[in-house]
Amino acid sequence: MIFGQFHELKNYKGTSKLLDKAIELIETGDFLKGQPGRNVVEGDDLFYNLVEVDTRELKDCFFETHKDYIDIHVVVEGEEGIGYSLQEELTAETEYDKASDFQKFAGEAKQIFTVKNDRFIIFFPEEPHMPLMALDTPKKIKKAIFKIKY
Repeated sequence: MIFGQFHELKNYKGTSKLLDKAIELIETGDFLKGQPGRNVVEGDDLFYNLVEVDTRELKDCFFETHKDYIDIHVVVEGEEGIGYSLQEELTAETEYDKASDFQKFAGEAKQIFTVKNDRFIIFFPEEPHMPLMALDTPKKIKKAIFKIKY
């Protein structure tokens, strides 16, 4: 898991060509030209979902993990909390679904990161994250979730 401000993204270039391409889209702001929903950059290897969604009260949030993709969360408008805990501290609520690259977990967020329009957070495969946490009361946010094939 990596959390930081946009100006720090350059530090992670060179890790992979697909990650580099996602970072360039974020740095230039070109992803903002995308349409709501799925935006394909490199087929199923690199795409991003541009969504408007409501944040949730903590009781309505859950952890998720992926095995095939790295996630980069970028908030365009508003702010959200994203929780993090070690997988060993959580309880699996579902089996891993290969088709959706998704597994749901329950547990307490040990760390909560505030993500707003000058910050990013990256989760690598099997790193549990709890997105869409309201920081006070639930509000609508606009965000992009980049999916990078691992």
